[in-house]
Amino acid sequence: MSDTKLAILDRDEKGTGGAKRTRHEGFVPGVLYGRDNEGQPVKIEASALKRIISRMGSSAIFDAEYDGKPRLIMLKEVQNQPVSGEVLHVDLFEISADEAITTTVPLVAVGVEGISGGGILQQVMSELQISCLPKFVPNSIEFDVSGMQIGQALYVSDLKFEGDIEVLDSPEEMVANIIEPRAIAEETDEEEEEAAEAAEAAEAAEETTEE
Repeated sequence: MSDTKLAILDRDEKGTGGAKRTRHEGFVPGVLYGRDNEGQPVKIEASALKRIISRMGSSAIFDAEYDGKPRLIMLKEVQNQPVSGEVLHVDLFEISADEAITTTVPLVAVGVEGISGGGILQQVMSELQISCLPKFVPNSIEFDVSGMQIGQALYVSDLKFEGDIEVLDSPEEMVANIIEPRAIAEETDEEEEEAAEAAEAAEAAEETTEE
């Protein structure tokens, strides 16, 4: 969680034109949900929001002030401009410090032993779904691959983290494994062969139709 308190302001201008004007003024348009607000159009200072997302990710939890009262806010959805990465719109949820929330947290691999031995890290899961009190939500969950060798895999049940956190994903789901480079090459060859066979079948079907 962030210790920085941001100001959330009501947004009067709505629609595409209103959103553009809001961004031009240095704010990000958004909608605030939860508790007393069932979809209130708001805006938040773009530079401050950018710092929060940079430090804590797109599921950040932070202190804010809205309507003259302190609020605990969770970023629920962030829409970015595909090329520039500019934040175009956010969905904000007001939450309670003493009520569990459900959110997703990025999974980050650390370590290189298996990779340095010629293996390739194949990360299957990029995020983990969890339920816990806001104070226990981590910015990310790291998993160490330094003890893994080619052919080994790591599963959700192997992940370690601090705090009273309930994992909602299956413990049997694979997070990552270390594979041989040739396995990637063989997989690519198989995909190319399947694509070629599909193209040939399509041509044959087209010729039959023309006849």
